[in-house]
Amino acid sequence: MALALAASTATAAIYWGQGSLGAANLDGSEPNFEYLKTGLVPGNAGATCGVAVTPTYLYWSGALGLGRVNLEGPAAPATILPSPGMQCGISADPTNLYWANRESGELVRSKLEGHGLEIGLVTGLDHPCATAVGGGHLYWVDFRSVGRSNLDGSEPQRSFLATAPGGCGIAVDSNYVYWSTLTPDNHGAIGRARLDGSERNSAFITGLPGHVGSVAVDASHVYWTEWHEGMVYSTIGRAGIDGSGANGSWITTNSFDLGGIAVDARPTPVPLPLPSRAIHFGQLRHNLRTGVATLDVSVPARGDLSVTSPQLGWKVLKGNPPPYLQGSFRWRLKVWPGKTGKVAKRLRTQLRNKGKAAVTLTISYNEERQLPLTVSKRISLWKTQPHVRHR
Repeated sequence: MALALAASTATAAIYWGQGSLGAANLDGSEPNFEYLKTGLVPGNAGATCGVAVTPTYLYWSGALGLGRVNLEGPAAPATILPSPGMQCGISADPTNLYWANRESGELVRSKLEGHGLEIGLVTGLDHPCATAVGGGHLYWVDFRSVGRSNLDGSEPQRSFLATAPGGCGIAVDSNYVYWSTLTPDNHGAIGRARLDGSERNSAFITGLPGHVGSVAVDASHVYWTEWHEGMVYSTIGRAGIDGSGANGSWITTNSFDLGGIAVDARPTPVPLPLPSRAIHFGQLRHNLRTGVATLDVSVPARGDLSVTSPQLGWKVLKGNPPPYLQGSFRWRLKVWPGKTGKVAKRLRTQLRNKGKAAVTLTISYNEERQLPLTVSKRISLWKTQPHVRHR
């Protein structure tokens, strides 16, 4: 379910679909299972069932349409083509996107920006679930076979490779087409054939304990997703471009079912400068003896919370972990005048003379793996005096 790039070097980043988009370095190190939280993109909730990458954009397909994010920045993930159907197995060439519609049994094409929609590029397929482009042709997998057509959908060969795929994975490089299949004893395997259909080998990679889902390829390796009966998590496998050294558990993910895999000719996944999600303020309490204010702060995920207002003392009582209530982590922030500086002196003087001091509280929240979010809130510090009565 991916665009497979014939990379000019052996360095690349790898991406996969799950509840969010995951990413890792080419050697499998530093996997990030929430590289892009697709559920936060407006109009894009739902499972991911396809991933593709171009030199500029990372694309994904799912139940509610197609989304993309600019890998060269600024990162502004968006739904480029909303859809009520299950759009799966997305792939791309320099001009167009291609994907399969399982429900209608057809292939669809659009421009990379999501416009110029061409429905019914190829029709009459049996639940197609993956596409790939290469060698001037569009390839696909359905429940019956591997098919091929021209890029505009003309001259379709619905049984180009008359083999029961046994999975939803197809990829191409400059020489071969690769697809997911099953061995006679119901184990996962990957087949391979020349782009013209010759030299077909349904057992190119075998001995995999699980079932192969999506497939991707670069200049040096073949990659695939694999799910295992009775296991909680799915895995990502890798083998040499000649099929050697197959490792079905190259990366162990935190998802039961993966939807799509793609490789990118970059040394590492590009960091996505996405803002942290909004925080919310709750109850404000006052210690009338010490002048300390305590403010409840709710955040959507664990991260770092800090006060950047000058010359204020502060402390975050995080807990271990902080309580998770109504979809948020609730931290307690304590604030008081600092010990040094003009601002701190002014606040302490106001508390001493008036029993009250107003401050602008500036808070920086850094959700894990996201950019910091800075917000401000006006609050008051209160302190009693023997001769002053406050409401």
